[in-house]
Parts: sequence; C-alpha cells; structure tokens
Amino acid sequence: MSKKNKKIPGYNKDALVKTYTKSNYRLVGSLKHSAIKPCHWQEQKLLTGRANRNCYKGYFGIESETCVQNTPTLPFCNHQCVFCWRDIENASYGATWKGDFDEPKELVREMIRHSINLIFEHITIKKSMDNLEIMHRILYHYLDTVQNSNSWEIGYKELELAEILNVTRAKVHRAVLLLKNCKIFQNPKDDLYIFTPKIHNTLKSHKDVDALIVRDVTTKEEIEKVFENAKHPKHAAISLAGEPTLYPKIGELVDEFRQRDMCTFIVTNGTQPQVIKKLWDEGNLPTQLYVTLAAPNRREYKKICRPLEKNGWERLMTTMSMLPELPCRTVVRITSLKYININPEFISEYVEILKANTPDFIDLKGVTIEAHALEMENRLGKFAKGHTLREFAPSFEDLLEFAKGLETQGGFEILETHIASRNILLRGKWPKGKSLKIDFSNV
Repeated sequence: MSKKNKKIPGYNKDALVKTYTKSNYRLVGSLKHSAIKPCHWQEQKLLTGRANRNCYKGYFGIESETCVQNTPTLPFCNHQCVFCWRDIENASYGATWKGDFDEPKELVREMIRHSINLIFEHITIKKSMDNLEIMHRILYHYLDTVQNSNSWEIGYKELELAEILNVTRAKVHRAVLLLKNCKIFQNPKDDLYIFTPKIHNTLKSHKDVDALIVRDVTTKEEIEKVFENAKHPKHAAISLAGEPTLYPKIGELVDEFRQRDMCTFIVTNGTQPQVIKKLWDEGNLPTQLYVTLAAPNRREYKKICRPLEKNGWERLMTTMSMLPELPCRTVVRITSLKYININPEFISEYVEILKANTPDFIDLKGVTIEAHALEMENRLGKFAKGHTLREFAPSFEDLLEFAKGLETQGGFEILETHIASRNILLRGKWPKGKSLKIDFSNV
C-alpha cells in the first residue's frame, strides 16, 4: 500500500486537527494520530528562565523548556476516565489500534521540529522580552499611583491596565499573572490586582521596582539563556493524551528518542502488561515508567476509569506486579479527585496495593479541570451529586493530608512537593541518599 493511501478506518483526521489546534496542539505525522503540545509550565519557564517556574518534573532534573510533551495515540484509548482532557464523547476512535500508523522515526523528527517551531515562532523570545518590559511599566504605574494616593490598597483590573498602558489585554494578563505567581501581586476580589503585603514599604522608586523584578522574577540574560537551552530538547514526556502502549511501535518510538540522547517518560494506564513485558525484553523501556492507579479497588476503577474492555483491573494489577523488578525507574501515579478517590477511607487499600507492588516512587497529582474534563459532572453522573465541578479538583492541602496518610500507614516518605502543580512525590523503594536526578549521560 502506498503511503498516500494509508488510513485509519473511521478516523476523521481533518476534523481532529481542526478541533485540537484551537488548544495549541500540533498534530504530527502523515496520519495525524500523534500530537505535541507545550504545557503551561514550559511557557512559564520561557518567561523567566527560573527554576521556580519549572514543572514538578524538576524533581528529576527535567527542565521544562527542553521537554517535548507528546502522544502517539491521540484518538485511541481503552479507558474513558472521568477526568480526561480528551474529547472522548466525540473524538475517541476505539480501545484498540485500527489500521495503519506513522513510523517512529517520522514521528520523533516531526515532534521535535514542531516543538522547536512552537517555542521560537509562536511563544517567542520577543514575547518574553516584551513581557519583562510590560511588568516594569505596570509596576512603575502602580508605585506612582500608590505614592500619589498614599494607599497600598489601590487596585486595577486587567482591562484598565491595558487602556492605561496602551497594550492588549492579553499582554497585561500574561504580565500580571506572572507577577501574581511570583507573589508581587495578589488578586483579593472583583478581578482587582494590588501589591502583596510583603512589598509594602520596600518600594520607593523605579529603581526599587527594577531591583524587585531582578530579585523575584527574571532578567534579560536569563530569558536569553532559557531560549538557548530550548534549542536542544532533552526529554520526551509520552503522556499527553490517549494510551501510548496501544501504538504498535511504542518501543521503537522510545528508542528513536534515546538515539537523540533524550530521556523518556511513559504514562500508561497499565492495562497492556504484555506491551510492558515486550519493552522489557527488547530493552526499550522508557527512562521512567508511570502507571496510573486512579482507584484503590475494582469497583472504584470501573466508576473512575470507565474501561472499554473486560478485565482492565486484572491487567492493571498484572502490570503493577511487574514494577518491583523492572530495570527502569518506576512511578505509581494517583491522579487525585477530591470526594472520589482520595478519601481517607481508601488509604489502607492503596497501601495494600503499593506494599505488594512497590515502585520507586508514588506520585500524587491533583486533577486539573480544563478542556474536556469540564464534562466531568456528566461523566460521573449520580456520583457527582452534591458537588460542583470545581470541588473535584483537590487543593494542595487535600493532597498533603492524603500523602501524610500514605506516609503514616504505609511508610512511604514524602520526598518532594510542588505546590503550584499540586503534586507530591513519595518514596517507594528508591534508596535513601540516592539522587532523584536522571543521569542524562545514560538515558
């Protein structure tokens, strides 16, 4: 069959491209079953170059600007998880692979090319430099206003600032959000932004503003450095959407990244233990394997993950049983929903599973309600009764309480936290005293 005649039965790739490109996805390869997308943290890191704007993968030495977040299986998954970002209601093409597929070499080449293009042609160093200038202008204006009014409680809305500075609201939003994230601004009510108390009495001149931004936000030199670093991708997060182990050549995909000296993470739902075994046998396991354990038992698994095939829980448990022996770094991820799967009553059941199948790490990750996860109330049906949509996203404090329960009952020590990502890492069998950082010379 010629390349131009290859196809995936029932798959409307043009419609999917149109749907997902609106959300900054790039669908890559000839058949468009694969995609990349810059994450929030990559964009944040490119605005500052600083470690405090890196994602939780910084635990392991991953720099967000060098990460290629991707999937080879955008339209395919054998779960319909209630928290999934994918349009599983309208754009899911089955629980098993159908038809032809793009080759790993083509996919990796295109994933890297599109990732670099997005950074340098759409995110751009110019936007980061402009943002730095706009932050200065905003803070100069705020300081002048505060000094003239003799009140630190003066606040502005984004639209007001856009009109005052004669720039777009989008540019103001980017700047004030970063100032808020760096704890220079707070947003107490009615969409107003005001200085945080820690700034009071520390700013007396525009030179003080300049020093504050250098200290707490970024510099031109740091922005230039992070964009230079972004030219050389070092990590592939095979985790964006879909179930990656359904891709017929997932091992070869890992190997293609490895040949480019890139480390790889795979996030899997664990229902394809035979694929994990094949990766092991052929020496193509990723640098770090994440297995999602979104439920403590079969009953909750069916409610949360909504499997499309029989015996999903049993296959997941088979994969879990392999974790202690796999020769790669292993992580069990508990994608966490408040009121659903991180209830205190479930701690003992999670501990039982984790004790029997101990990975290197346990990762608690708070669910993010965005994209098609906004359908979660409908997906949960009767189980959503009594709660609003946003209530299902746990706070960091909710996660910490659950993590402390795992630590107390299971002896799984809390190793790292990333409050902004709502992420907590616990020790499984990872040796005490051994660095968490990945050795990039041996990926």
